[in-house]
Amino acid sequence: MAYTSFTDPLPQYNDTPCQYGMCFECGEVRSSPCWCTSCEVTAFEKNFINWTSGNSILDKIIRITQSNATESMAYFEWIPFDNFILVEPIMSGSFSTILSGYWLDGPRWIWDNDSENWNRNGPTKCALKKIGKSSEISDAYLNNISDYYKCIQSGSVADFFGITCDQEGCYMFVMRFYENGNLYQYLDDAMGYLCWRDIVDMLWGIANGLERIHEHGLYHGNLHGGNLLVENEPESIDTRIADVGELSDILGCWVTAICDDPDPSQISEQFDEAEEKKFLELENKQFKRPEVHPLAIYNSQFIRFSVS
Repeated sequence: MAYTSFTDPLPQYNDTPCQYGMCFECGEVRSSPCWCTSCEVTAFEKNFINWTSGNSILDKIIRITQSNATESMAYFEWIPFDNFILVEPIMSGSFSTILSGYWLDGPRWIWDNDSENWNRNGPTKCALKKIGKSSEISDAYLNNISDYYKCIQSGSVADFFGITCDQEGCYMFVMRFYENGNLYQYLDDAMGYLCWRDIVDMLWGIANGLERIHEHGLYHGNLHGGNLLVENEPESIDTRIADVGELSDILGCWVTAICDDPDPSQISEQFDEAEEKKFLELENKQFKRPEVHPLAIYNSQFIRFSVS
């Protein structure tokens, strides 16, 4: 069989009304690469009777996402907790606890070119974010889940697989586990060695994500600066969306100039010069551990203070 993994490029099609090809099963035009909305939604809806989360509102939200899925991974799944192994806590904060674990079946992101079907990836490491027991989940929080789905469809947030519930009745989001951690961890690990391409690419991704979120009438609400917390002021939000959109376009041009521009321009030459200067400065300020004599022995001892 010929398989395509989630990280491999999907088959390419011409830019025509049928650019994604026709479904071999029903003959309808595909809505996105390797995705027939008619067949996939029909299969989802036939399977509705075979599962429940135990919470009627969560069931409704998951089913709505599946009935409106127009591309692979643009929907939620109900994932039984016994399909996870090696679950362990990795972070605990004031508002939520996050665990990691391996989803045995994994998401449906392996495309089989021979059978024209999506197959499951197999054991996949995930992050499990606790959202509370059924009685603790407010209507406002359920609305936030619906909002999150809108952002998933636009590709502006982290990959989100679905929802599960442990033996104690605590519901959890199931999300992709990002090995590099958050931005702070990534910058700490990089120890200052970031090229302009990486920096601009991250900024471009953040700007694009914010733009998509704002287009849905939402705001992030947890970014430094506080200037995204203005939902009740339409004029300010409109201005912010426009500003972020312009920033996104500018950063897109920067990425092209740095990475993909076949003809060197003034801006690409400036980036090259800045890159060379930055790494020369870093070489002169290398992160060095203090030298330790191989025969040195270090002991710890209490320091006693006399109190007069």
